[in-house]
Amino acid sequence: MSLYNPVYTKEQEALIRSEFLRLGDQCYLEHAGSTLYSERQIQNTLTDLTLNTYGNPHASNTSSKLTEDAIDQIRYYVLEHFNTQLSEYSVIFTSGATAALKLVAETFQYENNDDCGIFTYLQDNHTSALGMREYAKNSLPITPKEAFSMFSQKNRQIDDITNSNSLFVYPAQCNFSGTKYPLAWIDKAHQGILNNIKLQNPSKWFCMLDAASYASTSFLDLSKYKPDFVCLSFYKIFGHPTGLGALLVKNSSAYVLKKKYFGGGTVLMALSSERVHVPRITLHEYFEDGTLSFLSVLAVKHGFDTLRRFSLSMHAISKHTFNLARYVYNNLKTLQHQNGLPVVILYHDNDFERIHDQGGIVNFNLLRPNGEYVGYAEVLHIANLFNIHLRTGCFCNPGACQRHLNLTTEDVKHHFQSGHVCGDKNDLIDGYPTGSVRISFGYMSNKKDADDFLLMIEECFVSESTARSPCRFIPENKRNSISEKATLHKSYKGVLEQIFLYPVKSCGAFNPGTNWEIINTGFKYDRQWMIVNSAGVCVTQKNNTRLCLIKPKINLERNTLELHCEGFSKVTLSLRSNSNDVNHTSSLRCQSKVCGDQVQGWDCGDDVGTWLSTILDTPGLRLIKQCNDLNNKRRNTTDGERLLSLSNQAQFLLINTASIQWLSDCDALNSLNVQDLIYRFRPNFVVRFHEPLVENKCKQVQIGNFFFNCDAQCIRCQMVCINQTTGEKSPEPLKTLSKLFNGKIRFGIYLSNVNVTEKNSIHLRENVVLYT
Repeated sequence: MSLYNPVYTKEQEALIRSEFLRLGDQCYLEHAGSTLYSERQIQNTLTDLTLNTYGNPHASNTSSKLTEDAIDQIRYYVLEHFNTQLSEYSVIFTSGATAALKLVAETFQYENNDDCGIFTYLQDNHTSALGMREYAKNSLPITPKEAFSMFSQKNRQIDDITNSNSLFVYPAQCNFSGTKYPLAWIDKAHQGILNNIKLQNPSKWFCMLDAASYASTSFLDLSKYKPDFVCLSFYKIFGHPTGLGALLVKNSSAYVLKKKYFGGGTVLMALSSERVHVPRITLHEYFEDGTLSFLSVLAVKHGFDTLRRFSLSMHAISKHTFNLARYVYNNLKTLQHQNGLPVVILYHDNDFERIHDQGGIVNFNLLRPNGEYVGYAEVLHIANLFNIHLRTGCFCNPGACQRHLNLTTEDVKHHFQSGHVCGDKNDLIDGYPTGSVRISFGYMSNKKDADDFLLMIEECFVSESTARSPCRFIPENKRNSISEKATLHKSYKGVLEQIFLYPVKSCGAFNPGTNWEIINTGFKYDRQWMIVNSAGVCVTQKNNTRLCLIKPKINLERNTLELHCEGFSKVTLSLRSNSNDVNHTSSLRCQSKVCGDQVQGWDCGDDVGTWLSTILDTPGLRLIKQCNDLNNKRRNTTDGERLLSLSNQAQFLLINTASIQWLSDCDALNSLNVQDLIYRFRPNFVVRFHEPLVENKCKQVQIGNFFFNCDAQCIRCQMVCINQTTGEKSPEPLKTLSKLFNGKIRFGIYLSNVNVTEKNSIHLRENVVLYT
């Protein structure tokens, strides 16, 4: 195993740990997206707001003056942090790095008289930088290879430079791979090296540096390197505040930014009757339209204070994060399957030899023993089980993603036409990845984080043996049937053995006995209620496993829903409560979200809310019942016709007892009995067919007199790893499913009813016919 060289003292490590106690056993490795705030940092921010009265800085009262002076002091802190001063740079606060990029894009003057400059950008830029080209008449992307070649050349002597202005934008650090691009390019750009590009008219060049990723863990010395414009985000440095960034403008270059719109606080005088206004002279006063998010700006001070309290310089943070990333990189590079093939393919431009070339980011994909790719969605699922926070996809950097994955432009277009879009979980198309996995380190990261991550990779993705499969009895013709499409019309016969419904979303199952009524959304009362937190967000077992300990029971004779939990008295609600019931005259109609859909329902009251908050140890919980009117029902996303309750995706879920038995025979699942596995997969129908996995060929199912269409196979997540009796969580059976089906973690099938016209019930022991 590769060695790790610590940077912090033991005293520093202990002090840092004391301010991040909330992490517990969580392993946070997404610092390139957003680093973490310390608990004392937030406490100090709240104390500041509690002890002081801060008013709108545009007023002239005492509280306004206090705010204005504090903000000016923070501008000084920002400039000091980058080793520069007010005489050379101005700080314009924005809503983030993206807003800073957009501000330059909107105001940069390329044209002068009849001459027009060009917008040139590195292809490895963030999407927000790519968007700047929409404001430029002329634009030209350059690859990193072209850039290194161009910036290594000597400048040509050009005497006929026009009056036009051109802009070069590049990242100090690539947020995809962590590659650090030379800051010496800034001066080279100013000297006109980019005039070597085949332009009709050479022009004067300006440089904008995207420092959002770089500045989070590295020192940017603006006394040595002097870009005209720099964008950054404070939450990437301190974790808090979010929604606040800055544009640093070199004062001598400010003239090239010509602003059209003017907002409140940016003018010395304006007429409403005539098109007349006089802008403020100070740069930031003219460019900061409207009232700043001044309380967010004030919080920046406590970010700087936190780094000082830990005695951390940016040089130390840079070395610390680099050493952690290098440690992981070197260990991943040596991982092999039993057959000697590599486990990891790494996406980097260097071997982590020099800190000046690489930041604290590791980007990769995983490979199976046969050389096939592991989809990044599978890695994300497994990481969630291990409480490891990482990121997957292309990270809003399409250029770097395309280059490192060796995708052609036609490949990217094909992926889009095949249904892949930015931010989705469509990780493999034709067996090839559409994105990758990224981990990144922050100043509060430690070696345990790196070791926990490496342990997860070794336990879950390194094959110890290729001589035997993880399951003792795997039909050879079934191993890949999970993704096969049936080519023959055939039927399979079975028997309906068990029925389950889940009245309260994500709570325990209710077994109704011998029969139950089917309605137009699925089983009657199935997922008609859900629990929401104080923010109105639906609570599921993914964020509170104790939900499975709550056992709902429908009593049709009494028309009640009973909620039971061992050790607590039950709580009872009427089934008749609806929007027309007199009991709802004082109730609140609530809105929440299920799988991206807005849903409306009725608050079931304080008594059950208090009961839930006590059991789940979470204040402010409420029980919401879905509205009954059709206008507020959700619809199946496949055809838009099938009505849904509060279920995630479909009306019904069917699993095959033979498939469960087959799965339970796997060595890793010996401790899980068949019924335990059934509970974990949370089906509505449990059907016994004679063969395992035949359900994966299904097109239509008949149960008694009911016909159901097969909508899709069920993609499994970490929910199946929760013991539905105890609430305990483990990596199985998701880990085994992943190995069995080559990363396609699907088990069970979604069904929708095609012939519900009147009240009717489905019965146990009914014959089932599956049509392929």
